[in-house]
Amino acid sequence: MKSFVAIMVAFLGLLLAGCSTPNIYDVKTEKTLPLETRRNDKVFVDVRNTSSLQQVDIGPQVRSALEARGYRVVGTPDEADEILRVNVRYSGLMEEAMKTENVVGGAAAGGVVGGLGGAAIGGRHSTAGGALIGLLAGAGLGYWLEKRDIKNTFITIVDFQVTQKQADKTYDTNVYARVREHDLTAEAAAQKAMPDIAAQIAGQFTNWSAVNAK
Repeated sequence: MKSFVAIMVAFLGLLLAGCSTPNIYDVKTEKTLPLETRRNDKVFVDVRNTSSLQQVDIGPQVRSALEARGYRVVGTPDEADEILRVNVRYSGLMEEAMKTENVVGGAAAGGVVGGLGGAAIGGRHSTAGGALIGLLAGAGLGYWLEKRDIKNTFITIVDFQVTQKQADKTYDTNVYARVREHDLTAEAAAQKAMPDIAAQIAGQFTNWSAVNAK
């Protein structure tokens, strides 16, 4: 519950931050995962897209970002030290995300990495979009957001899960990007955000061998 409230507050902060500028660009990870990985660890990457915007493919960018950090991307889970599962859950107008059950909200809201292996992580469903609207309305911002922000803003939500095989531990979180520019399409907004989303996902893989050597 605390995590769910935290991501709602984060959304509110991002919305407020955009009040004075016509263009908005924010990319934020819900939480940092307590991963302990090593340089040259082998990572298997499984990427899905269960959003309605099927033109978006974040897989190559995630793999490149991991390789740039010193990890080896492998072709099967059996040969991997870590398994990274990624799902583009939603990409489109924020206004539509508000209306869609289980779109807005993080791991605490359940349904994270929905569609991976036919099962969602976490057993709950949440009308998180309605909760977010309620939070904003309670702050007296509902009308302003409806007119000036939500209808003109695109949001992309990407869930991801990391399994560390040796430690037998699994962690999950999500990244969301908010983009608003004049005459921007949903696909262009998503493509604009994908490199930074991929970088934030890869950034969760902390090279502890390098850290401990300092």
